Amino acid sequence: MMSTRTKFILTYVAGIITGVVIVFAISFYTVMNFSEGKTKNQAVQLFDNPKQEIKAISFKVIQVLPDGSALATYDNIIPEKDAPEYGMVVMFQVSEENSYYDDQVISLPKGKCFKQIGTYRYTTQQDMVKTVPVIAIYDK
Repeated sequence: MMSTRTKFILTYVAGIITGVVIVFAISFYTVMNFSEGKTKNQAVQLFDNPKQEIKAISFKVIQVLPDGSALATYDNIIPEKDAPEYGMVVMFQVSEENSYYDDQVISLPKGKCFKQIGTYRYTTQQDMVKTVPVIAIYDK
């Protein structure tokens, strides 16, 4: 038979282990709910086929997102026919071929064009919901 002291020590250790497991379970549940709430606001919706061509020569990266995708802006202040407006924001998705960094200029190679492949919706720090086109480079 176990002594009272041994029972007390085993009960004490079991209580500590149970407490640690409960803390981890609550933490996991909280993190999952928090990240699920963020992804609802920040959704990428891709089209089945590329849509309209974006008449631009280059975009400048203004922010790299945690997943490696980039928000970029059209900075050409000299108006061109059918070109997007100055300051237009777009998103480039991360891929194995390219990575992005702040202030990077993404130029259009000869014989290629930018096409819209989807939309990206996010909430700004001022709690404004923004939707911008997701674009990629395609052959003309």
